[in-house]
Formats: sequence, structure tokens, C-alpha cells
Amino acid sequence: MSHQLTDNPIINNLIGFSRHYCAQTLTSQGVDSIEFGHWLAVPSQRLLLVFRHQQCVAIDEYQLAA
Repeated sequence: MSHQLTDNPIINNLIGFSRHYCAQTLTSQGVDSIEFGHWLAVPSQRLLLVFRHQQCVAIDEYQLAA
């Protein structure tokens, strides 16, 4: 990641961790998330955590649909 996507260091440090760990960490910090497919969405930050083989490999921004 060439730049930080969020001011929340907890989200920035989830790369490499399992989907379960990421979901638990977000919940324990009071950050809502939605699990679907190979992603874990963080609506409050407009971020998607991308998983491959149950390991977080990227954090991408998304925009709301018009």
C-alpha cells in the first residue's frame, strides 16, 4: 500500500491476518463491518478488506453508488 487509506491504525494493520481475526478486531473496536464473498466491507470508512485464502491481502477504497 503506497499510502494510508484511513486514519484508523487498526484497519491499516489488518493486512496478513485472517478474516475471522479482522472481523473480531473491528467489532472489538466498535467498527461495523459486513462480510461477503472475498471481502469484508467497512462502511464507516468506505473500505473493503480483500481476502485470498482467508488472509487479508489488500485494503481498497470504494464509493457509494449513485
